[in-house]
Amino acid sequence: MTIEQNALVSGLEPTYTGPPKRVPNKTLGKDQFLELLLVQMQNQDPLEPQDQTESIAQLAQFSSLEQMTNLNTSMETLLTAYEASNRSNSLSMIGKKVEGFNLIENDGGETEQIPVEGTVTGIDLTTTIPTIIVATEKGESRVPQNQIRTVQQLPTAAKNDDDPESLENLSDEQASEVLSQVEELLGQG
Repeated sequence: MTIEQNALVSGLEPTYTGPPKRVPNKTLGKDQFLELLLVQMQNQDPLEPQDQTESIAQLAQFSSLEQMTNLNTSMETLLTAYEASNRSNSLSMIGKKVEGFNLIENDGGETEQIPVEGTVTGIDLTTTIPTIIVATEKGESRVPQNQIRTVQQLPTAAKNDDDPESLENLSDEQASEVLSQVEELLGQG
């Protein structure tokens, strides 16, 4: 009598590969440095204490390390504030006339600036630098915010109560929806 192996069972292979491999951190943080310094001082030979200049040098290294860590934290905070400011500035361009440029590479491999002019209809905040969506005579163009040269307020026309797309004619519900979309975009930062 022969026993056939179930096809489902035969395809199973062990998936456990053991515990995850621990990758040691090769950098010495300020806490580890201070701990190492304290252990060294506790275990020094009382008959031959550590040289005073060496102790001062180690304390100077510790102070320098702490200052660099604090500077790094400050720079990260500044970068976050800068990115939030960029997002806010880009949102303020909606509905305004802008002039800017896009960079393209020509057939000779050189970079050319192609002028873009039109009205801002939207903002793409999914990139590091916000992308401004501009309605031009030739259609829609996307321009990185840092390539916008000028921003101008469009001249205001007389209020048109018959225009359903006029911002003044939005219902409370529509205005609330627009506001929630803007808040959602700002929340992505």
